[in-house]
Amino acid sequence: MPTNVLDNIKGSELPKAWAEKIKAIPDESYTVTIRPQRESKSLKQVMSELSRKAQARGLTPEKLEEILGEKITHIF
Repeated sequence: MPTNVLDNIKGSELPKAWAEKIKAIPDESYTVTIRPQRESKSLKQVMSELSRKAQARGLTPEKLEEILGEKITHIF
């Protein structure tokens, strides 16, 4: 879903809950950006997920060392 931008929206035209939340001034113009919210993950979460998937597909520390050509000290 694409991002939608609404320019020059008067504070008085905003939904009441939004206006109250941002303390909108009725005669002031605002820009409203609407985009889908996506779940974001930390780098640690992403790396843990990748590690689990790699293990499930048969990657071992030995295979990873062979691929990288260097000794792995902290893995899995």
